[in-house]
Amino acid sequence: MSEMFEAFAQKLDLEGLAISTIKNYRATWNTFENWILRSDPNLQDAGLATQKDIADFKRYIMEQGGKGGKPATLATTNKYFVQLNAIFKYYANEGFIPDNPVEPIKKPPAARRTPKWLTRNEQNAFIREVRKSGSKRDYAIIMLMLQAGLRVHEVCNLLRSELRISSRRGSAYVRGKGYKDREVPLNVDARLALENYLKDESSDSPYVFTSQRSIKLSVRAVQHMVEKYRDRTNIEDLSCHSLRHTFGHELVNEIGDLHKVAVLMGHFKNNGEPNIQMTIIYTTPSVEDLESAVESISWT
Repeated sequence: MSEMFEAFAQKLDLEGLAISTIKNYRATWNTFENWILRSDPNLQDAGLATQKDIADFKRYIMEQGGKGGKPATLATTNKYFVQLNAIFKYYANEGFIPDNPVEPIKKPPAARRTPKWLTRNEQNAFIREVRKSGSKRDYAIIMLMLQAGLRVHEVCNLLRSELRISSRRGSAYVRGKGYKDREVPLNVDARLALENYLKDESSDSPYVFTSQRSIKLSVRAVQHMVEKYRDRTNIEDLSCHSLRHTFGHELVNEIGDLHKVAVLMGHFKNNGEPNIQMTIIYTTPSVEDLESAVESISWT
């Protein structure tokens, strides 16, 4: 594994990406690295790949790069290119290579993603279990993801000075890279959860959420906490990601304004404009949505 890729993996870890996501990037890089070193055993580092190498790899994946030497699925092919583009873009931005060889290559058509979100019954079962635990901290963290759409690393990085809470309104200022800062309104559920937690929290830490060992709660600690409730409730799709996805899906169903949802979710282009293409995934109807639609035209 190249030093360039290890630097990229460390960046992902610092950004708070899930361990499974980082493993996914490693698997993609391993596949590409093994292929290119078979193609050119004299190559010292797969990170030095050219545009032609990327085009040849695309052809290989689409023709025989799947299981059993069969063509890879559209979703798999697209995943390879999305992840390779992120990896090589990082290499170029860091000055390891002169440019991103993936960027000029025509990308495979994107398979429509269907993010996992919780049904209303699953949300209720989950919230009941969290409340049963008696942990005000757990409940406040959950509310920020489920009712405000914060990413797990945004929850961990949230400062007390960036919270504004009163009896009638509240907000959290969430910091991002470049033009991607956003101020997220907090509804009454999130405000009450935070107020109940903070009134009993006597830490001197500038961060909202702390642990016994640190002034700042780690991403892994939050992921572990959610996994604990997943095991207790047997909700298969319960994760930090699915809580945020639930927020996005519920918003789209309630207000239907993709611009507003994009801003609230923190979906921005590099120039700071809302990235509607990222938000469209939340318009995908769930099984529950389809059942409700069909029931709505029932004669009985």
